[in-house]
Amino acid sequence: MLAACSSASVASSRLAAQTPSRPARRTPVVHTPHPKPPKPTATKSSSPKPPIHAAYPNIPSADFPRHALTPGVSLSVTRARICVSGYASGARDVSDAEKTAVYARYDVAWVPYAHEVDHLISLELGGSNVIRNLWPERYAGAWGARTNDVLENRLHELVCAGQLALASAQRQEASDWVVAYRRYVGSPPSTSSASVGPSPGGFYASSYPTASTIYCADDSAWHELSPTYLLHFATFDQAKARFPDYHLHQPC
Repeated sequence: MLAACSSASVASSRLAAQTPSRPARRTPVVHTPHPKPPKPTATKSSSPKPPIHAAYPNIPSADFPRHALTPGVSLSVTRARICVSGYASGARDVSDAEKTAVYARYDVAWVPYAHEVDHLISLELGGSNVIRNLWPERYAGAWGARTNDVLENRLHELVCAGQLALASAQRQEASDWVVAYRRYVGSPPSTSSASVGPSPGGFYASSYPTASTIYCADDSAWHELSPTYLLHFATFDQAKARFPDYHLHQPC
C-alpha cells in the first residue's frame, strides 16, 4: 500500500509539473467609441448687395455714401412745415465734433474745400442731423456736392408744388440720388471753361495731393490754402490744363 501511494504521489507531481498553468483571466477593456462631431448646420446668408455705384462704372464710388453707415434718416415733419421759407437753415445743427466723427467713420482725411458733410436726406426735405444721415461728399467731379445741391432744390420745388410726395422724395434721395437727378434734372452740369466767367485777377489752385478745387481770384476761400502749394493761373483754361480733374469752387 505504501508503494502504491508513493507511486500515485509521484505520478501526481509529474502530472502537475507537465500541466501548464493557466494565465490569470484579464478583465476585458471596453473601449468607448469617440463621439462623432456634430454635422455643421447650414446657415442661410444672403449674399451682400453690390455697392450702389457698381451700376455706374463712369461715376466714382466716392460720389455715393456707404449705406451701411449712412442709410438716411428723416424727421417727422409735414410738407407744409418744410415749405416754410427758412426751414432748412433753421433746422441745420451739425457740430464740428459730429463732422469730425463723420470723417472718421468714412476714414476720410479732412482737407479744406475737398468735401462737405452733407445730409443724405436733405434738410429741405425733412432730413435729420443724426450721424446716420451724414456723409463726407466731395466737391470735385460732375457728380459732386454742388450737383447734389441742384437735385435737393429741385425736389423741394416739386414737393412744395404738390407734384411729388414728400416720402417719395426722401426715399429717392436716400436710395440713389444719381437716378433721382437724371429723372428730375437731367445731365450733370458741365465744368468746361465755357461755363466759367472771367476773373480779372486770374485763378488759384493748390498742388497739394488731395486738393481738387480751382478758385477765382475774388473768391476769398483761396486765402486759406497753404502758400507752399499755391499756384496762380491767368485763365481758367490754364488751371484746367494743369489740373484737369479739379472743379471751380464757385462762379466768378
